[in-house]
Amino acid sequence: MRNLDEFAAALSQVTAQATRAATTSSRTRRVIDAAASGGEDAVRRAVAGMSTADLKRLKRQLER
Repeated sequence: MRNLDEFAAALSQVTAQATRAATTSSRTRRVIDAAASGGEDAVRRAVAGMSTADLKRLKRQLER
């Protein structure tokens, strides 16, 4: 039973990481599209409400 619990915990962690990565990728695309089409105001609207952690992930994504 312990191995099954460990597997479930690891699977949950990987799923959460994949979800965060997909969300960051989607937000990155939205910010890039806003910058390309609407300029500074559009970018501000695209990042409004994002947490500091989200903005840091977005920054890392853009730096790649």
